Amino acid sequence: MFRRKAMLTTLALAAMALAACSDKEGTTPAIETGGEIQTTVEEKIIIDQAGTEVTIPGEVNSIVSGGILPYFHTWYVATNSAKEIVGMHPNSYNAAENSILAKMAPEILNADTSFVKNGEMNVEELLNIKPDVYFELSTDEKSIEATRKAGINTVAIKAIDEAAAEPLATFNSWLQLTGEIANTTDRADKFIEVGTAVQEEIYEKIGDLTKEQKPNALMMYQLSEQAITVGGKNFFGNQWLNATGANDVAEDEVTGRKDINMEQIYEWNPDIIYLTNFTPIQPEDLYNNTIPGQDWSSVDAVKNKQVYKIPLGIYRWFPPSGDAPLMLKWLANNNQPELFNYDMNAEIKSYYKDFYDFDVTDEEVEQILHPSSDAAKY
Repeated sequence: MFRRKAMLTTLALAAMALAACSDKEGTTPAIETGGEIQTTVEEKIIIDQAGTEVTIPGEVNSIVSGGILPYFHTWYVATNSAKEIVGMHPNSYNAAENSILAKMAPEILNADTSFVKNGEMNVEELLNIKPDVYFELSTDEKSIEATRKAGINTVAIKAIDEAAAEPLATFNSWLQLTGEIANTTDRADKFIEVGTAVQEEIYEKIGDLTKEQKPNALMMYQLSEQAITVGGKNFFGNQWLNATGANDVAEDEVTGRKDINMEQIYEWNPDIIYLTNFTPIQPEDLYNNTIPGQDWSSVDAVKNKQVYKIPLGIYRWFPPSGDAPLMLKWLANNNQPELFNYDMNAEIKSYYKDFYDFDVTDEEVEQILHPSSDAAKY
């Protein structure tokens, strides 16, 4: 269970660990003395999430976000600016153009995606974009090695906070590091304050629930005619469900992500199914049995019309995002409707006004809560 104390401890540790990254600005030209690099006033050294020291400009004016798909919007959340985002992964771009961020900061759609073709990063194309800093998934060692060899300042970002795959803790760790790079921490501090308050509010009502009092739910990461991919333990879906009063049917048999078959779905027979925005499939596709080779008609979640498409606001709500407090409330409504009745229209408007200083219309709220399938295409 996503325990309140565990979450607070994880958040605190993430913040402390990243705060320990030093800003080593110097006043002399860059020279090597006794094996130690001294930087100029125009440069600084940060420690990325793979533990590597990276020298970057003291003022970062252009960034590119690669295989760490949510990162581009993290920069905006931390800095309140999108003008520095000159490039991003095509999958990120499809999320961006279908998000409210495209209206909040339309310049985000000027980002170049040419450096990724068929899922592969091209160093020559990336060099043409000329980023001050390139952000890449920490496990993509091949790309990181290639970009650094080409002289591109590359910062590795972990997709999941190692402590517990908690979306709040993970996103806060990204904000903390981004704040260090961009010389601002206000948004990171506010995010952890708001997110912690929402989780405590929810936990007060679900903390004493028994397993029998919780619905059995399944997080469908990707779904198509070719594959059924679900998330389980040590992945974001598991923490979202545990944090909002549901049992994760996959947690005892799946770690991370895994392809399964319909027989496994029938065995689990979830009461609720959540579809991420990494699949174009909509609830109606399951209700109408439109996926070739799959019969969903006997699954309780389908029979009872409890299949939900996860919203997409400033970014997709399934992975860590700046809208994480809203994701908690939306899930709590679905998983424990007798305990929670958040007015999501009012909640979204209030959050966006307070956190982003942006006025959201009723029509835009509907677009957030019912995202297009186009957001999953790339």
